[in-house]
Amino acid sequence: MGANIGYIGIDHHHRDPYFAVASELDATITAVCEPGRRVDVGNIAAMDDRPDEITTEGQDMADLVGGAAVYEDPHELVSDADIDVVWITYRSDETPAIIESAVENGVHVISEKPIARTAADLEDIADRANELGVTVSPTMYYRRNPVAMTLRDRVSEGFFGDVWTLDGRFNASQLSYRDTDHYLYDRETSRGGALQWIGPHWVDVMPWILDDPIARVNARFHDAVEADVEAGAVLQFETESGTLGTYHTGYYLSDRGKDTHLGLYGTEGQALTPLHHDSLQHEPTVPLDITSEHPDWTAAPKRTVEFEFTYDRFPAWGDFVQDYFEDYFAGYETGDVPATVDDAVQLLRVLDAAYESGERGGWVEVEG
Repeated sequence: MGANIGYIGIDHHHRDPYFAVASELDATITAVCEPGRRVDVGNIAAMDDRPDEITTEGQDMADLVGGAAVYEDPHELVSDADIDVVWITYRSDETPAIIESAVENGVHVISEKPIARTAADLEDIADRANELGVTVSPTMYYRRNPVAMTLRDRVSEGFFGDVWTLDGRFNASQLSYRDTDHYLYDRETSRGGALQWIGPHWVDVMPWILDDPIARVNARFHDAVEADVEAGAVLQFETESGTLGTYHTGYYLSDRGKDTHLGLYGTEGQALTPLHHDSLQHEPTVPLDITSEHPDWTAAPKRTVEFEFTYDRFPAWGDFVQDYFEDYFAGYETGDVPATVDDAVQLLRVLDAAYESGERGGWVEVEG
């Protein structure tokens, strides 16, 4: 029997692709909520307040949620609706309270990253979820990106030797392409901009590839003209084992799409890849260039592996996103999911340290 889903946060630019994901799952959206608004499920696609570039063209939203119960109060939804999972794409300052209600009612959660503004907003709720055996998971779907998974496997095998350094770049379209009146770009609601919103994907996946948490950071930010959050950030970091890293992220591009790069450098090998791909770039593959001094590679010390990305189930970024959600729904009852609430707390602790570093300067230790 499939899961019953309650979906909270209709006015969000990931709504359409996530509804498309849900349509491919063994699950049914049986309840919907946009807090404080009465949603017309028969005309849900007309809600065009979504601020970003990720949409699913031609998706008939009414077919997916036509029979869903409608709530204006998210806490009422998780307490009264007969649901197994609540799927949240809502503002970071109010999401933790909704998750707390879900946890107390035994409803599992999948929530848009970073889930909260700060780690302190989520830590007690995470402890309670773990105590009650309720699964709370953030959308950290690069953990199912095939290039990232390959790199993690290589690192764990010792293929690269001791990893000296890691550098990443994830830049997206400028704020002029976005509706900066939306709550995503409000400091009181979201805390930050580029690092808080597009940045978390790789702030999570880089230490995940290494299986080595970030221990301290040094960050600088570019203020935005169009909003009261940052337009971009540069982050230096050091992991617990001593690997050094850098990360650039921002709303910098004068066109839609992404500009991405990931480099990993070890004593016995290195890897270079864009890692990310989206259909806006019109490239069917993502390359992974690996150089190694391993004896098995002496005939061809540098090799390129081409990963073919498909978009039938998630046209915006690639089907690995669908894989992430399929893994979540296969494992939420037992807690066997790609990313846990503890991973979300750890991510927020890194972001907390980064924003503290930006305010006072210098290196800041990551708590916990």
